[in-house]
Amino acid sequence: MQKGLSDDLLTLKRAINKELKDANRARIDGNEGRARVCARREEGWAVSVTRSLNEEREIESNAYDMLQWLARQADTPSAVRSAATRLTARVSHDHTLPFPEDPLEDARMICEALLGMDWTEMGEDQGSGKSA
Repeated sequence: MQKGLSDDLLTLKRAINKELKDANRARIDGNEGRARVCARREEGWAVSVTRSLNEEREIESNAYDMLQWLARQADTPSAVRSAATRLTARVSHDHTLPFPEDPLEDARMICEALLGMDWTEMGEDQGSGKSA
């Protein structure tokens, strides 16, 4: 692995770790919307870096667009495409999601699928499931 790429992946790992911690902190504080934003942002970075490496050019876009792009990729496993779709779904007027899956778990699954690593061990406060 080239030094530049290694540094980029270390930077990505740190950014994802920070977002995971922020997402879990938001969830503990009862702010599920903020937790979902953090999850979406971390996965946008993972998609952008992975796509940049695969296409051998820098891809810069917002997390929402990156997740929508991932959801349209036929060669991506169906579970990953579904997770990307859920992370970009709009909440209802009463601030509920139209599915039961946990956005933070969706984010972890996408990260592991794209980067081939278990990123869940990076965060210290990683609870699973939605808090009441």
